[in-house]
Amino acid sequence: MKLDVRLFAGLKCNNPELPCFGKNEFDLEVPAGTTISGLHNLMNLESKYPLINLVNGIAQKDDHALSHGDRVGIFPPVGGG
Repeated sequence: MKLDVRLFAGLKCNNPELPCFGKNEFDLEVPAGTTISGLHNLMNLESKYPLINLVNGIAQKDDHALSHGDRVGIFPPVGGG
């Protein structure tokens, strides 16, 4: 299935075996039933803190199963004041 992926605040695809390597905006083909956690693992996303995931503009947990055509935005936690 095809996903529209956007990585924010310095996140990039870290898997050199994928065509999206080093990019922060791309379409990605993944197996049916892939979860957000599985997507993180596939792209080798690394963070000391839990990442924030939006699927079609709605916050989702890591165990959320993705569907064909989903727009996925992934953010590291941010702070400010």
